[in-house]
Amino acid sequence: FDNVKVPLSNLIGEENKGFGVIMKNFNHERWGFVVQANRFSRCLLEESWNYSMKRSTFGKKLAEHPVIRWKLAEMARQVEATHHWLENLTLQLCRMPKDEAMAVLGAPIA
Repeated sequence: FDNVKVPLSNLIGEENKGFGVIMKNFNHERWGFVVQANRFSRCLLEESWNYSMKRSTFGKKLAEHPVIRWKLAEMARQVEATHHWLENLTLQLCRMPKDEAMAVLGAPIA
């Protein structure tokens, strides 16, 4: 966009400060992606558990095999750890002033 003229009535914020505005928006979008990914992970964990209770191999349900139980437990551990990290991050985002939250919380995970 070289030599583009934007009418003053269409200007959002201060002139030449748009990059900072969009970068602050990315932090909120990243948080939203983590929320969505964690929810999908919880659904997939539940589906995996349900399948392991239905499917049988070698005369036992999949969930009765130690290796499968370990894999399901590891999946659950990771999903729950992410969920609790997300709850903590959300609480901090709600309690901190917006500018401080974006600098302190958003930068390390960017």
